Amino acid sequence: MFIKPAPGIKLRDPETKQFVPESGQEVGEFDLYWVRRINDGDAIRVSEVLPDAPSAKPGKSA
Repeated sequence: MFIKPAPGIKLRDPETKQFVPESGQEVGEFDLYWVRRINDGDAIRVSEVLPDAPSAKPGKSA
């Protein structure tokens, strides 16, 4: 699952000891640590956001 810290919260990854970036990170789907963080409101489960692809602008037809 993909999680992000709740607004105003700094979360540490218990394995790496690094802060979870505000952009979020992938964590284990059934990892009880992250399930508890979500239930406590410290983390938010989100759909992984892919970078926006440049949109094709309609050109003038000749």
